[in-house]
Amino acid sequence: MWRSLRNLGAVALLSVVACPARGQDLPSPDIPALIQAQEISFDENLGIVVAKGNVEIAQNDRVLQADSVSYNMRSDVVTASGNVRLVEPSGEIIFAEFAEVTGDLREAFIRDIRILMTDNSRLAGANGQRTEGNFTEVNKGVFSPCELCRDDPTRPPLWQLKAERVIHDQEDQTVRYHDAWLEIYGVPVAYTPYFEHPDPTVQRKTGFLAPTFGRSERLGFTAQTPFFWNISPDRDLTIAPIFTTDESAVFVGTYREAFSNGELEFTGSATVADREDKVGEIDRSVFRGHVEAFGRFDIDDTWRIGFDANRASDDTYLRVYKFSDEGDLTSRLFAEGFRGRNYLSVNNFLYQGLQDGDDDGETPIVSPLIDYNFLSQPLFWDSTFSLDTNLLVLTRTDGRDSNRLSMEGGWRLPFTGPLGDRYEISALLTADGYWVNDNDPNSEEVNPPGDTKDYFTGRVVPRLALNWRYPFVQVNPGFSQIVEPIAQVVLAPDGGNPRKIPDEDSVDFEFDDTNLFSINRFAGTDRVDPGQRVDYGLKWSIMGDDGAYGTAFIGQSYRFEDVDQDDLFPEDSGVEDQLSDVVGRVELRPRKFLDLTYRFRADKDTFSLKRSEIGAKVGPEALNVNATYTFIDAFDSGDEVIDQREELKVRLNSRIGRYWSLFASHRRDIERDEILSWEAGIAYEDECFTVRGAFERSFFNDRDVEQEDAFFVNVSFKHLGGVGGGN
Repeated sequence: MWRSLRNLGAVALLSVVACPARGQDLPSPDIPALIQAQEISFDENLGIVVAKGNVEIAQNDRVLQADSVSYNMRSDVVTASGNVRLVEPSGEIIFAEFAEVTGDLREAFIRDIRILMTDNSRLAGANGQRTEGNFTEVNKGVFSPCELCRDDPTRPPLWQLKAERVIHDQEDQTVRYHDAWLEIYGVPVAYTPYFEHPDPTVQRKTGFLAPTFGRSERLGFTAQTPFFWNISPDRDLTIAPIFTTDESAVFVGTYREAFSNGELEFTGSATVADREDKVGEIDRSVFRGHVEAFGRFDIDDTWRIGFDANRASDDTYLRVYKFSDEGDLTSRLFAEGFRGRNYLSVNNFLYQGLQDGDDDGETPIVSPLIDYNFLSQPLFWDSTFSLDTNLLVLTRTDGRDSNRLSMEGGWRLPFTGPLGDRYEISALLTADGYWVNDNDPNSEEVNPPGDTKDYFTGRVVPRLALNWRYPFVQVNPGFSQIVEPIAQVVLAPDGGNPRKIPDEDSVDFEFDDTNLFSINRFAGTDRVDPGQRVDYGLKWSIMGDDGAYGTAFIGQSYRFEDVDQDDLFPEDSGVEDQLSDVVGRVELRPRKFLDLTYRFRADKDTFSLKRSEIGAKVGPEALNVNATYTFIDAFDSGDEVIDQREELKVRLNSRIGRYWSLFASHRRDIERDEILSWEAGIAYEDECFTVRGAFERSFFNDRDVEQEDAFFVNVSFKHLGGVGGGN
């Protein structure tokens, strides 16, 4: 309980703790002290103040707790005994049975010292000294972030560091060891005369990171030892060279900087090595490297600018050195603004293809691509008006150029009928103008071999659509269900896609349940969905009171007249005839830990499957399986005939107990009866130690990227770092 200081001893104890002692640079005497004790006495002849019973003294964010505390006014020493606890401002707690502490709690000698750090790491020793309110030196010290066994706390932890002397420097946020041994389950495995690591309060600190070792057929044995430089609180640099036995070293670096209004990150690599070109010949000692960078900066509450830079010296460099397995790279410079319901973006794109058949001369350069989108506030009858404008400048070093200005105005009116049926009327007017250079209107090739022309062309396309849906709801004991028929009528003129308009952004067309009710089912602007049609479908949903649910949808489209344009819709696209194929999806979650999805497109005449995708996720965290089956029938994409594909991907994850987990995956081409890749691994992770191991096999080939087996192991000790290796 708190006691008022009613005698001279209490006043003396308060004054000596709150005021500086002679000859010491202590906290200001204006800093108050808080004292709690069940009994306080003062021996005036000896100059000793004694506090007993749940004593607590707090000053300058430090707190001393003990069963008994005595203060010698002549030596300015506080002696604490019995369940001693010294709580530091950082949150660190020092435990002991006996301690001698200076009056300001900054200097101390402690027997049987035990320290609980801010992340629950522990440091203990025979005795220790606390100096300058900053250094804690422990003799015969033991450090470990591992939890002790609950059944037998005397058992050694998974790992610990033992040293003759351990010094914790709070200001430098470092723990230093002299004559140290690393023990695993009490068995010494490594010795070092000196070692240091950051304390638990450190987020970033200059020093070496965990190395990684490996081996590949192309590079031989490899080693990478990153060095992290904490330049300042808002900037850092990581230098991580890769050393190989069969090729030259690779310089790799990453620079990061945070600003008050954004962030910047730059990663680059460079080497001089051999390279296999597209015709299979070896170029000796050529420069190879890559750049990967991004930046985002907020100008104000409306505007933001940024960039993404991704380039490689050649097609296979990123895969050879395990930086990335991307098939193409995109660089972008942009600015965008948000205000109310308005959005404006200015983008510039530069692409780099990394596939064997990519032609850099035919790769488009987009600069700029400007989009402006406006949506009004609700007008009369809750209708809204929208305006979308688009400016595209697309050029090539070898092939056609396309410049486009497009505007689309729209008016939408949603309303609900007296029976609960819902309607939406949409009226759209699109106007496009094209300036085209070096193009053959009779060819879809971007670099046609014959004569080409420069010309201007354009179009105006009005469209009107009416969407209707009528949900029927039934509530039953234990579950509810909704049956919802959906229909849409779209009116548009025939044509609208003259051959003079090149197709740059609508080449990849896919008809499925996601775009059945889209007014324009093409992904881009260069092509529009012509003619008059009706789209219809049925959606059924069921929801159980226990959380189970299921949905199913099936739909189709009918065009009133044949499309009078060659090659507008690719063969086997599903909408090349008046009556489209049937599309649908099913989603089920009949119980917890069981999720099933199925999407399909079936031939309108035979109902044979053209495309189907089945996904399943089964099981809890302890053991679960993710599987995806994909089937795509052979089709003509317009540029080439795509062979039939049938593929299966399966991944197994299992958590064995609290710390262990397993995983395995398999990817197979069923059509060709070939394995594409597989991997398996095991991992252990607790509060202080992580080990991961995996084996994988890849069957991918592309010039100097060959199919290979890979094995890696990564071991990490909390605070100490880790080591990894692979083969």
